[in-house]
Amino acid sequence: KLLGNNNFRDSLEQAWAKDSKILIEYINNMLNRHRSEALETWVDPPNYLSKLKESELPLDPTALTIGFARRFSTYKRADLIFDDINALSEIVLENQTPINFVFAGKAHPSDEPGKFLIKNVLNIQEELYTKSNGLIKLVFIPGYDMNIAKMMVAGVHSWLNSPKRPLEASGTSGMKAAMNAIPNISIMDGWWVEGYHDGETGWKFGYEHPVESVSLSEDPGSLLYEEDSDSFYRLLPEILHSFYDNEARSTFLDKCIMNLVLNVPIFNTHRMVAEYAEKYELSLPDDIQNDIQKFRELYHSNDDI
Repeated sequence: KLLGNNNFRDSLEQAWAKDSKILIEYINNMLNRHRSEALETWVDPPNYLSKLKESELPLDPTALTIGFARRFSTYKRADLIFDDINALSEIVLENQTPINFVFAGKAHPSDEPGKFLIKNVLNIQEELYTKSNGLIKLVFIPGYDMNIAKMMVAGVHSWLNSPKRPLEASGTSGMKAAMNAIPNISIMDGWWVEGYHDGETGWKFGYEHPVESVSLSEDPGSLLYEEDSDSFYRLLPEILHSFYDNEARSTFLDKCIMNLVLNVPIFNTHRMVAEYAEKYELSLPDDIQNDIQKFRELYHSNDDI
């Protein structure tokens, strides 16, 4: 019913546009502040965009904005989609479709490889911007916290997750995005294996190889950057088309709505606790049993997927 409800679709797009504007205004103000402060340390760095002329600086809230925010760990491969900057830039130039990549997150203080990933994201900003003639704008938001997370999961247009399969334990940031009607672009790992729903709620990419012992390694040589980034580049034109083409735009919005229909009811604490109570055969008062039964009936995590 929601898919065919034009009033709901219009209201969703209006709310989404408002949230995107809030996020992008925050980023543009941050970049202006970085430019005036001229910060130098990698911990809280000025993004490359903060060095541009003011007329070149502003991010556009109507441009496709892809978000990535989580702990920076090697298996999460934060820089995966930038493995071939030439290929990524060529796709965007060919389609003449701008993209904002908004990244945020932290690495454990003792995780040097994780901190290197953040540095790498910062170091490729200029190359991305230059080779795409300014169509690709990559921004890293420092000081990641709950307030920034709230803006991102509501204001981006899609949520990126690129872990090495099968090392993702869950992927709760993607669930939060889904609850804000944001479609995911994700490797088939963690919660997305169940949340993908045959493409009704977003897109999948990545080399879906058989899981073997080497799959569990985080050794740099086993992280499959080339295979999985190539898969993303093959997928990206489809995503750009569905977002920017007026005739295809409805399919993009359908994925947003289906996250509310299919994922919100099952990826929530009420449903999880109800299933735990059943699995552990907990004895609960009748009134509580009755209350949680409706949540238990929504979904079981060991069902066929």
